[in-house]
Amino acid sequence: MKTIFQLNLCCLILCLVTACVAPVSIYRGEAALAFERVSLSKAETLFPNEVRDFYQTVNRGDTDFLKGDMKQADLYYSLALGKGQIVEKLYLDELKRREEAARRELEMKRQAEAELVLQKKNEQEKAEEVAIEAALKAKRLEAEKAEARKRAERAKQEKEIQLVSRHTVKRGETLPQIAALPEVFGDSSLWPLIYRANRDQIGNPAVLWPGQDLRIPRNSERSDISEARRFAAERPIR
Repeated sequence: MKTIFQLNLCCLILCLVTACVAPVSIYRGEAALAFERVSLSKAETLFPNEVRDFYQTVNRGDTDFLKGDMKQADLYYSLALGKGQIVEKLYLDELKRREEAARRELEMKRQAEAELVLQKKNEQEKAEEVAIEAALKAKRLEAEKAEARKRAERAKQEKEIQLVSRHTVKRGETLPQIAALPEVFGDSSLWPLIYRANRDQIGNPAVLWPGQDLRIPRNSERSDISEARRFAAERPIR
């Protein structure tokens, strides 16, 4: 009898304890953490519809939880966890995409800056080349002008000097001295031209007599002039 009473007392206590224990939700804690993560992120500004649907699902679970319907509440909490994972993945993928886009933009910017630096360097080198070429051209032009002035001066001098076709030897004169006269050749090394044109009255080119009337050749070719200078170098008159 005593044993039966003890068994009935245990059953009663067990029933009371079971009745006093509140129902427990399986997914409510995880859903709350997911809700906090999504709300702290900027996912709502990027995916407003998806985040709103996630919030609404969590709220439906909270409503059923407050009603004591744990089974229905966990159904919504479980559904909310799936939606939260989708939102977080979308958010992370978007952050990754934007980071990659920013990296590509930065790379393109650096490349554009490098190309700009190279372009400026090429333009500077080209400008320097143009400046050098212009300086060389100006130098050549100045040299040409100087040469033109010299030619004009020589032409003026030649025009002012009356060239002679004959020359009367003065006491002490030599063939190089006569050839060096401006009205003759203006070049002492051309004395062989005078010597060859007057072989009929000059036996020794080193000996001249006062009063000799010498012919001055005026139609000598370039080869004759070159030969005269060579001859004068080989047989200088002392």
